[in-house]
Amino acid sequence: MLERLWKFFHVLVLGRKFFTFLICLCLSALFWYIVSLGEEREMDFEVRFVMKNIPADVVMTSELPEKVRFTLKDKGSQLLSYYYSGTLPVISIDFLNYDQRSGHVVLKNSDINKMLLSRLQASTRIVAMKPDVIEYYYNYGLHARVPVKLHSDIVPMRSYAVSSVRVKPDSVNVYAPKNILDTITCVTTEFLQMHDLTSRSVRRARLLHGKGMKVDPQSVIVRVDVDQMTEKSCQVPVCFVNFPADKVFRSFPPKVTVTFQVPTRMYRQIDANDFAIAVNYDDVLKSDSGKMQLILNTIPAGVSHVRMEPDEVDFLVEESVSDEH
Repeated sequence: MLERLWKFFHVLVLGRKFFTFLICLCLSALFWYIVSLGEEREMDFEVRFVMKNIPADVVMTSELPEKVRFTLKDKGSQLLSYYYSGTLPVISIDFLNYDQRSGHVVLKNSDINKMLLSRLQASTRIVAMKPDVIEYYYNYGLHARVPVKLHSDIVPMRSYAVSSVRVKPDSVNVYAPKNILDTITCVTTEFLQMHDLTSRSVRRARLLHGKGMKVDPQSVIVRVDVDQMTEKSCQVPVCFVNFPADKVFRSFPPKVTVTFQVPTRMYRQIDANDFAIAVNYDDVLKSDSGKMQLILNTIPAGVSHVRMEPDEVDFLVEESVSDEH
């Protein structure tokens, strides 16, 4: 019994000591906090920017930053007042005050600082601003219609093929100063990577543009159609070209089997007439083996993995027989 009372008393004493320590710690922190509020400190704030009085015929080709970060210096109590009361003003830029029809305005840091400081306490100072240069571009409707260039890596799944790639719209309006417009030939999309496609895929791609330009619209729709590939074969005759009128070329066999892969939708459209295997007389003169390596001179669009069997033929060149009357 006495042992239990002793333990209880020991825990109680230790608990009181810890509680006393905790109170002293809180009082010290509070004292430090009160002292620090009277000292000068630095704190970051975000200030919103807006543009007013923009004429109806003006197109802003680059906007003001929505927010600018300022580092302010003042007593801690004043900075906390700004932070918790939300009293930092919105800086309003009057377009008419800076319009010189140049199409490009760089706002002076001194002007921006004056606009902000006039709305703050006299003791507050501006230490830094980010971005450190605030500018914007505009014009009076000058623009050009330019094509859209797709920057992409499109790879279908094995045994599939891309049948069409469409960009909508395929051209856009670009607003910029004349010296910039004169150099623009197209607008490029952001890099679009589409791999292992087995069916139609539709993606939105953002358009890239340089400084001082505005693109309308700012993005395009990219539609990629793919078809499953199927194998097909046809018999293609071996023809001869540039032969003298008194010479006749004969190959053995006279036809070869051309096997290829074609999208399913094009299966019935491709036949032997779409291929050409032509032997040139000059190549025949160079051959002393009686054999000729064949080359496909014409391959229709859309087919792939084309092969010939055989790819080499025996040949004879004979004198042409003409009827005499």
